[in-house]
Amino acid sequence: MARALVSDDGLGTLVSWSEGIGSERKYHLAHVSHVGITLVLKLKDESKWQEVISTVNELPTDAANMLRKIPRATHISAAELSRVTYARQLNQLSLFTREGRKTSVPEGKEQAEVFEAIGQSLGGTASQEEADAWSVMQSPLFVLAVIAVIGGFLIWFTTISEPDYEASGRRQGMKNLLNWLGYTIGPVWMSVIVGSLAAIVLGLMIAQLVKRPVRQVLTFE
Repeated sequence: MARALVSDDGLGTLVSWSEGIGSERKYHLAHVSHVGITLVLKLKDESKWQEVISTVNELPTDAANMLRKIPRATHISAAELSRVTYARQLNQLSLFTREGRKTSVPEGKEQAEVFEAIGQSLGGTASQEEADAWSVMQSPLFVLAVIAVIGGFLIWFTTISEPDYEASGRRQGMKNLLNWLGYTIGPVWMSVIVGSLAAIVLGLMIAQLVKRPVRQVLTFE
């Protein structure tokens, strides 16, 4: 992850970060100034991302215009912006326009820097509110879905593992190891493991629903 401060004298602030792993890694940029917010999200090319950061730092006075020319860039002018909400515990930063369009900023600790930059450059009336139930449930429900899919596969795999299995062909050792692990754990214990993970996630979600996280809000008249 990286962060580049363009200027604190009115030219704007550039925040850059990445999230994900391996081939699924995505790169993001957010530029905030008195004219508005420009987002370039989900770039797949790290070299392009680094090139843009370097160019913006070399030409800070033209940063917003340059970023807006990048394909898939999103620009929200100061006049369009109506509301910004940030829930640190939920890793949710959302921008709302006066037309009702919502833009979600990808996860990352840099969300806090983007939110702070918006307050410094664009002002707004600060307040707090409780996060709604759906905002609390989104991430846990996704995790539960992933556990259900992967857990189901692992349980199925343990049912087909055999004590006398001997693999052949490429990666013979790995196949034998996986079969041994599957047979040793067995479907019963694998079900217990998967169920326990699901119960932990569900419990954390219920706890958050009971004690709602606080969301920071900036409202623009």
